[in-house]
Amino acid sequence: MSRLAAPLRHPALRRARLPVLLIAAIGLLAGCGMIPPEPDTTQAKEVFNLYIAVLVMGAIVFAGVEGFILYSIARYRRRDDRLPTQVHGNNTVEVIWTAIPTVIVMILFVLSMITLSSIDARAANPGVTVEVDAFQWQWTFHYLDGDGNPDNDVSITGTPANPPVMGLPVGEPVHLILRSSDVIHAFFVPHFLVKRDVVPVPEGRAPNDLEFTITAAGTYAGQCAEFCGDLHSRMTFSVQAMSRADYDKWYAAVQSGKPPTPSVAPGGTTVKLTAADISFDVKQLTVPAGQPFHIQLTNKDSLPHNVGIYQGDKELFRGDPVNGVGTIIYDVPALPVGDYTFICDYHPLPAMTGTLTVK
Repeated sequence: MSRLAAPLRHPALRRARLPVLLIAAIGLLAGCGMIPPEPDTTQAKEVFNLYIAVLVMGAIVFAGVEGFILYSIARYRRRDDRLPTQVHGNNTVEVIWTAIPTVIVMILFVLSMITLSSIDARAANPGVTVEVDAFQWQWTFHYLDGDGNPDNDVSITGTPANPPVMGLPVGEPVHLILRSSDVIHAFFVPHFLVKRDVVPVPEGRAPNDLEFTITAAGTYAGQCAEFCGDLHSRMTFSVQAMSRADYDKWYAAVQSGKPPTPSVAPGGTTVKLTAADISFDVKQLTVPAGQPFHIQLTNKDSLPHNVGIYQGDKELFRGDPVNGVGTIIYDVPALPVGDYTFICDYHPLPAMTGTLTVK
């Protein structure tokens, strides 16, 4: 006959169970989303590295402190009624526990100052300068071309149903001048790992600004990250990063009133997919095996859509979202022969699911 495990008989160990369980629960909850998104600007990489450094140091301190607590609970638990040895001071220990936190704080201070210096650095001649005007509940992106003639500038204004797209070149400093027309907002693109408040600016005061250099082409979702009223959740936008050649074409087309479709990298098959009324227009895509290919996604909804490719539960490719009306072209690595599932990760419904055949 099997025997049940003996319960914890010692009162000290029974009392220790609750703190241990609480610590374990906190650790599990903290594990959800502990690592930030992949950084896609040079400044974001600095922030990401600082975050990892702080996380590692914090984990070491946490493990050390909790380890000593658990060791003390087990080692010095009450065994009888005798009073344990009383320690009224230890200069060596006090110096150690003062010196270690001081060194840690100094290291973090230096690393933080280096990162802040990188974020606050400004290029003498940024590739693009954009005035970002925030208002309840959308954005206006006003491009300054530097020729002194405002008639040649470009402005893009979004609506809650049709968020704006900010086109930017890859590999060049981008300078944003941030202003609010009403309440406090915040400009935030998760993959850029920097949030900057957008505040109403009194006359004579300089507005907040932000500068970054995007390192990878793609479409990045952005949003207001400061609660600003009823439609705060609809105050979204997207950043479409592209090569300088594509950006010049995009800018010229916006001036003429018709943004172009981004160009496709040379070589490879291109298949087209349209999202409208929360549904893909085709359920079957076919591409050749053993070579990269492109998926051109046109979003006609005001909601974000993307394309993800899966084999069973295994994610093979996840495209960046297209927030609102717009077009993006995904460069997909070569896949072996077989049938795969393509799906919108934002609306994983039967209407936004199909089969990708590679043969």
